Amino acid sequence: MRPGARTDVGPPSRVLGSRPRPRPRPVPELGFGGWAVGGSGWGAPSPERERLGAVERAIERGITFFDTAPTYGAGASESLLGRVLRPHRERVTIATKVGPRDDPRGSLETSLSRLATDYVDLVQLHEYGDRWESQIEELSRLQHEGKTRAIGACNATHLQLARALEIAPVQTYQGPYNVFDRDVEERHLPLCSRRGIAFLAYRPLASGLLGGGYEAVPAPTFPEGDHRRNIFWFKGAEFDRRRAAIARLEGLARARGTSLAALALGWVLARPGVAIVLAGARTASQVDDNVSAVEHPLSGEDVAQVDAIVAAVFPPRRATPTARRLAAGWGARERYIVEQLDGSRTCEAIAAGWTDRGEQPMLAAQVKVFCDQLAEQGLVE
Repeated sequence: MRPGARTDVGPPSRVLGSRPRPRPRPVPELGFGGWAVGGSGWGAPSPERERLGAVERAIERGITFFDTAPTYGAGASESLLGRVLRPHRERVTIATKVGPRDDPRGSLETSLSRLATDYVDLVQLHEYGDRWESQIEELSRLQHEGKTRAIGACNATHLQLARALEIAPVQTYQGPYNVFDRDVEERHLPLCSRRGIAFLAYRPLASGLLGGGYEAVPAPTFPEGDHRRNIFWFKGAEFDRRRAAIARLEGLARARGTSLAALALGWVLARPGVAIVLAGARTASQVDDNVSAVEHPLSGEDVAQVDAIVAAVFPPRRATPTARRLAAGWGARERYIVEQLDGSRTCEAIAAGWTDRGEQPMLAAQVKVFCDQLAEQGLVE
C-alpha cells in the first residue's frame, strides 16, 4: 500500500474519520462537483476560462475536496482539474470514478494521466453493472498498490453497498440527496452511520432546479445532449409540485437574506450523517454563492421550515378502493405500490421496502410517476 495511504477521506488537514474505530459525527464539508466544468451535459458549454476560474475560485474560498469522473466531458473535467489543482496537490483531495463497463486499472491509469498526479485520494465505482464485485476487488488491489488512498461506491442499492463492505474496505458512499429527493434517508444513511462510511451527497441542487429561475416559467426544454432533458422532475406534475414548493422556499431564502441555492445547500449540510456536499459550479460567482451556505448555516428552525414546505407539497397518497380492486390484475411491482398507498407511507419508504426484497430495485421517482398515472385516472386521493 502506498506510504501515507488512508482508509479515511478528506483533505490531509481534515480527517473525516476511519473504520472500524468509533468516530464522532463529522462537520459536513462543501466539496466541488466537477461534472459541469467538463463542458458538456449542461447545455451550451461556458468558456473554458470561466470554468478554470470556477476551480481557482473554489481553492481561494477554501474548498479542498474535488470530485470528478472520466465521463464528465469525456475526460475534460479531469484534465481541467488536473491543470488547476496540480500546484495544490498536497492540500487537496481528488476523487474520481470507474464506470460499470470499464477495466478499473486501465480507467484509473488514464484518469491519473489527465489529473496530472500519480495517485488519487479516492476512486469510486460509478455505477453497478454485471461484474461490479470483481471491480470492487480490483479497486482494492489498486489501493494496495498506491494508485488511490481510498475506495468508494456510488449509486448502489443499500444491499449492494452492504455486500461491497464484505468484499473490500469501502470508505465512502456517494448518492443523490436534496430537499426533494430523499431515498438515501431510508436505508443508505443509516447503513453509512452504522458502518462508519462517509456519505457524499451529490445533486444537492436537483440538477439546477434549486438554483432558481424556474418558478415563473412553464416546464423547461433542454437541447440534445443536456442530461436534464430526460429528468422526470423537469416535466409534468412533478415539475408543478416542485415549482410550488420552490415559490415558498424562495420566500424563506429572501427572509434569510440568502439565495435559493444557498438555502438548498444549507439544508443538505445540516442533515445528520452527511460528510461532504458536492456542489457544481461553472463560474466563480456560483462558487461564491455555494460557499455562502457554509458561511451562513441554517438553524434548526430553518431546517424545520424547509421540511414543512416540502411535506405540504408531497403528502402521502392513498389508493382508492377501485385502484385496489384493479391492481389484482397488474404486475407485482404495481400491486405492491398500490398496497402501500395507505395515506401514511412516503414514496421513499415504499421504494425502499420493495428494494429490501433483493429484486429489481425501486426508487421514489418510479413510485411518484406511477402515482401520477393513477391520479390521471382518479385512482389515488
